[in-house]
Amino acid sequence: MTVTEQPLPLKLCVGWGVGTLGVSIMFNSITILLQRFATDYLGIAAVSWAGIFLLTKLYDAVTDPLMGMISDRTRSPLGRRRVYLPLGMVISVIAFYALFHAPAVTESSHALLVMLALLLLFSTGYTIFNVPYMSMLPEMTEGYRERARLVSFRIYGVGLGTVVGLALGPALVAYFGGGRDGHLIMAAIFSALVFLSMTACFFMTADAKQSAPSVENKIGWVESWSLLWQNKPFMRIIGLKLTQLCSVAMNQTMLIYFVVYVLEKDYQFLWVYGLIAASSTMLGPYICLRLLHRFDKRSLYLIAALIHTLFMVSWLLVDANEPVSLIIIRGAVLGMTAGAMIMTAQAMLPDTISYETLTTGLNREGVYSGLYTTTEKLAFALGGSVSALILGMAGYVSSTTGGAVQPESAVQAIYLCVGVLPAMLALASCLFLIGYDLTEEKLNALRLAHS
Repeated sequence: MTVTEQPLPLKLCVGWGVGTLGVSIMFNSITILLQRFATDYLGIAAVSWAGIFLLTKLYDAVTDPLMGMISDRTRSPLGRRRVYLPLGMVISVIAFYALFHAPAVTESSHALLVMLALLLLFSTGYTIFNVPYMSMLPEMTEGYRERARLVSFRIYGVGLGTVVGLALGPALVAYFGGGRDGHLIMAAIFSALVFLSMTACFFMTADAKQSAPSVENKIGWVESWSLLWQNKPFMRIIGLKLTQLCSVAMNQTMLIYFVVYVLEKDYQFLWVYGLIAASSTMLGPYICLRLLHRFDKRSLYLIAALIHTLFMVSWLLVDANEPVSLIIIRGAVLGMTAGAMIMTAQAMLPDTISYETLTTGLNREGVYSGLYTTTEKLAFALGGSVSALILGMAGYVSSTTGGAVQPESAVQAIYLCVGVLPAMLALASCLFLIGYDLTEEKLNALRLAHS
């Protein structure tokens, strides 16, 4: 049994995907640059940073599902999702710029509280934009493969955003003299790029299909969470994303330390590495789409995860004498497999949401997307916070001058957090796909049974 899949217009796919570009620029800049900016230029202790960063994600754990519920019940001429995009854009862009304008501990006794407040403001704006934005995905098309195609545009946005955050970000900081001034100019340029991409997303998705809220959606919190828990395919994807993105976050957060303190190279090298690795991220979805007629999404994820794990462990073999070509090859393979893992996992999300709609008749894309977004943020918070905590416990020396001589224990902690732990987490994510059975055939059968 098959269900006819009407291809979405290219303009709509590009318009929705470009929204992720803005989100990814901010997300990657904060993950890759902000922690070292805080520890090495603002003088914030690594352990203190771990605490406030994790606290903001606990805040997200409440606000993301709440935002999802609000968007599920919204009625407006712009639909129940797009109406929130401009507000989220404005708040998050302002907060993003302000984060790199925060005072150092030597300038203000309240520096840590200021950073916490700005992180909370950024999280609020990010939530207002990203939860309704992600809720649009399962509404725009019902096709199993067409959803994978639509998600591929999001991963292209993730890849471009990673190029900007991982490659262009360090290059701009270095070009404008480094230090706090270099970071501030970089943040101003990126804020403009984010504003343009999110604005383009709002206007280019004007024709996106959006389902209307219904009275059946107005169920209580207890019943709502009970239904979520009963959706076993969704809970498996949540577990998978939590472990997978913890792996990504830990590696990305520690990469800049690895380049500086292990490879003994500067931001110019990080620009080159980041360009290759992030560009390779966009190859993953392209390859997966070509293989989707032979393998299902679950199988493609498992293949990519196993290759990713092997290359992640290989960072243990690297030191300052490693040939640049081998470092670049590692980055290219890791980028490609990470892109494949993110794309296939993301493509399974709307399938799990449709599973509830087809079995219960409820349209609760917002609640699901809110919890999914919380999982993404929590994963990056845990990955970043745990690595910062390990770094602090290993005796990492913070400073306000751009770096200090680090003890051997701190260098070993960097190795642990850039390779070993991310590899273990990537491998562990595969365990959540045991028993996952939402194939194209099963979804088509459910859809035809309810048509």
